[in-house]
Amino acid sequence: MNRRLSVGGDEGASRVISLQLDRPQRIHLIGIRLRGFVLKLLIVLIVIVVIVAFSLPSFSGVLNEELYPRHGPLSFRDAGENEACSWTLGSDEVRLAETKRILASVRRDLLNAARQLEAVNLQYESLSKQLADKKNELKAVQLEIEEAHLLQKELRDKNNVRVFLPLAPPQRSAVLDARLPRGSSLETAFDFSRCSVAGGFRLYVYDTDKTTRREIAQRYIRHFRNRVEWTEDASIACIFVAVVDEYTDVTSLQYFRSGTNHILLNIGWKPLVNVSNAMVISPEFAKSAYRNDFDIAMYLNVPEYSENEWQHLPQLLPYFRKYFLSYSGVPLSDSFNLKEQLESIAKSASESGDEVLFELNCTTSSEPLALCHDAEYRGALLDDSMFVLLFTSQSSDSSWQFQLRLLEALMHGAVPIVVSLSAPLPLSGLVDWRLATYCIAPQRLPELYFVLRSFAPSDVLEMRRKGRFFLQNYLANTKVIAATLMAAQRQRIGVPGAEHVPSPSVPLFGLSFISPRLVPAGPPHFEEEYLGPPEAPHNSPSFTHNFTSLQLYSSYLWNEFGASLGVSLEYLTVEPPFPSQTEFDDGASFGFRPISPGSGVEFSAAIGGNRPREQFTVLLLTYRRDSVLYASLERLNNLPYLNKVVVVWNNPEDPSGHAWPRLHVPVHFVKASNNSLNNRFIPYDQIETEAVLSLDDDIDLKQHEIIFAFRVWREQRTKVVGFPARHHARYGTEMFYNSNHTCQYSMILTGAAFIHKAYMYIYTYRMPEVIRAKVDELMNCEDLAMNFLVSHITRQPPIKTTSKWTLRCATCSEMLSQDLSHFTERHECIRFFTRVYGYNPLLFSQFRVDSVLFKTRLPPNHQKCFKYV
Repeated sequence: MNRRLSVGGDEGASRVISLQLDRPQRIHLIGIRLRGFVLKLLIVLIVIVVIVAFSLPSFSGVLNEELYPRHGPLSFRDAGENEACSWTLGSDEVRLAETKRILASVRRDLLNAARQLEAVNLQYESLSKQLADKKNELKAVQLEIEEAHLLQKELRDKNNVRVFLPLAPPQRSAVLDARLPRGSSLETAFDFSRCSVAGGFRLYVYDTDKTTRREIAQRYIRHFRNRVEWTEDASIACIFVAVVDEYTDVTSLQYFRSGTNHILLNIGWKPLVNVSNAMVISPEFAKSAYRNDFDIAMYLNVPEYSENEWQHLPQLLPYFRKYFLSYSGVPLSDSFNLKEQLESIAKSASESGDEVLFELNCTTSSEPLALCHDAEYRGALLDDSMFVLLFTSQSSDSSWQFQLRLLEALMHGAVPIVVSLSAPLPLSGLVDWRLATYCIAPQRLPELYFVLRSFAPSDVLEMRRKGRFFLQNYLANTKVIAATLMAAQRQRIGVPGAEHVPSPSVPLFGLSFISPRLVPAGPPHFEEEYLGPPEAPHNSPSFTHNFTSLQLYSSYLWNEFGASLGVSLEYLTVEPPFPSQTEFDDGASFGFRPISPGSGVEFSAAIGGNRPREQFTVLLLTYRRDSVLYASLERLNNLPYLNKVVVVWNNPEDPSGHAWPRLHVPVHFVKASNNSLNNRFIPYDQIETEAVLSLDDDIDLKQHEIIFAFRVWREQRTKVVGFPARHHARYGTEMFYNSNHTCQYSMILTGAAFIHKAYMYIYTYRMPEVIRAKVDELMNCEDLAMNFLVSHITRQPPIKTTSKWTLRCATCSEMLSQDLSHFTERHECIRFFTRVYGYNPLLFSQFRVDSVLFKTRLPPNHQKCFKYV
């Protein structure tokens, strides 16, 4: 610091002396100056106070009053000169009043504080809830972003190749056909150029003037011409069909061309000759004339189709019949001592208490394998037989007697025992006859009784059931034979079935399926639970098995499902799941949504499972209950994995100007042609998913219950999966429908159940017509009919989810189930359906399905899969 000191000098001159001071000296100097200033200020204040005190004589009294105020007789100040006592405490009443006053004041303060605290708590709770909601919203947005990224990756990885119709097979000339020797293989003798896989299976049918059996020929021709493949233009035909007999000159057929692409139905009693490269369908084939990949051995003189043909078929039960084994007919040559071997079988059976019947001298005909008695007698014998022997002719590949005996055995529920390992059975190579017959070498006849006696009762009953299945689907009448032959030919040449035309949906609102009046849906009527990410509508890939159904799924379709449908199915129920690691490898390209490791939070964020992502369609059947329907639609708003809602309007009257709720997915109203409960299972073209949630309009299901049932169905898609369970029970000699609480069930009511769309097609177009007629007659039992159908196809029981037993509608004034005759009609339905199928296919289940962590004690950092199920 530089200080400048002025030093006086001569003549007023001054000079400046600069002194350089160090830092401690400067600080000490400043402290001295501050202390001096404070001391001076204190002296001034003391002087001022003294002056004021002596200039104001009443100051001491005022100060004393302010410091010690009076509160009645009680005072805490010094007593004055005139007061008798320096402390006056007052009476008890005064002290009590003062205490109460203080207490009231404190209470008021506490109440005010409590109100303020309550307001703060409410504000805190509101903010906490908003925080939780915002966190959930943020999580939902993050999941939407993740879902969008996955969808973007799927679209980016998808190989968007322009696909055109395939090139037609190379043309071939008639000269080549003439050069091909008879007996050539199908791949050389058949002209594939006329049958493109892209819808080139056209059918040309010749007239009936080529046979002497005009009546049966006319029936076959009518059924062939009723098919969608039929054409009158022979130039575009793939297959040429002619109904002929042994007197027909097949070479005179206009487009015969060495028999190329021709199918000849032989309704005569003798084998055909000069067929060249034509495919022959006949019960009779001469020795070495039958060609495995060309011909089909089958009895063709069958009756016309009748919806009541089930009445002529026996029931599968009782298991035991009068005769363990039977045979009635002319014996074969004694090349392997048939009579002696049959006598040996009869002796063994007699010793075991079984009865057999062998009639070898029952006719005057000397023709080998000649039939005995008339059809009625033979039928009665077969009705009483568990097993029946079938012998083949040694002079021919196939005989009409053998094919007729096989047909009669199936018609009467006797298990055929074919004494041959090479007999050409109908549709061999397509139908697995091992499921319905037992083939044995002739040399094993002495061992036959021992073999048959070892069969388990369940095996015998299943062989009876399969025999009836093959009969009704492929052999019973002219209609199914015509359909079967076309399906078999398609399979042989590798052309898929005709495109399945689903039932057309008629829009309810003029030309539109969507109501012209829509209003926003109301708030949810239940506690919200995060059940899955929002998704855009995603249809199930359709017709992806057109070609694999010809080979990979061929056995299932022919032996379990019924392959004579004549169409390509939109979806198959038995599509195999992917390997588990697929969802982590190429999963995104296939649409997988894997679940991250964790518990409920991670579980609800993705659909997971063993299959790619998929959605479901809600099918609602309604009739004159607009307000109930409105509430049901509102409950579906924002439901995850929902593709579409299809409302079947069973009311013959058009809707009034009623407004319907606007959901997050389209709601399509379909106008039914009539008021029928069968409309519930029509495979409408508006349904574009495999999974269908069938709902009554009065069913109140929570969204978490629906999503859980959907997840269960994805793993058990061949079954009916739902909520209300029922069972059948026997009382006395009759079977009854039962809705009481029980520990086993056999049916799931389809008023709240997931089913596969393929079953809807079978129900509408393949199930016996008399069952649908019974449903219309009683206005009841459509749910029982669907349960019978699915159990008949799968031989498995349905699956019940959650603990719900009955779903009641509190706001419904009228319900079909409340009618007094409701249960009586359902008893009748169970008995009637059993007679139609020949047995009761319903199977019992003794468990229900809940989510994995249901009622499981979890650590605090884990969450259950669902809150309530």
